[in-house]
Amino acid sequence: MRTVVCAEPGHMTLEQRDSPSCGAEEALLRIRRIGVCGTDIHAYGGNQPYFSYPRVLGHELAGEIVEVGSEGDPDLVGKRAYVIPYLHCGECRACRHGRTNCCQRMQVIGVHRDGGMCDTWRCPSII
Repeated sequence: MRTVVCAEPGHMTLEQRDSPSCGAEEALLRIRRIGVCGTDIHAYGGNQPYFSYPRVLGHELAGEIVEVGSEGDPDLVGKRAYVIPYLHCGECRACRHGRTNCCQRMQVIGVHRDGGMCDTWRCPSII
C-alpha cells in the first residue's frame, strides 16, 4: 500500500508497505479523507518535540471500515468512520476516574504512533 512517511525533518517520502493485518480487537479503515494541520507541519519542520522519525503522519482521518477483527462488530464493515486520535491506557488514575483526556500514558495517532497517511490503516475497533 502507499504510505507517506516523514523520514526526518524536512524530508517526506512515498513508500510501498505491506497492507496491515487485522487483530482480534482491531479494524482496518480504508482512508478516504485526511487533514493536514499544524501538528503535521511542525513535525515536517522538526519543531515537534514529541515526534520520533521516521513517522507516518496524520491524526485527522476518516474512511470506510473494510474489516473488523474477531472481537469487533461485523455490522461495521462498509460503514463510514472517523478517528478520535487519542489513545488512553485505561489503567492510570485519570483513566480509572473517567478522565481519559488526562491519561498519564496518552498516545496520539500520527504523533506517538504511525498515523493515517496511507491507503489502509489499522485501528482499535472501538471506533
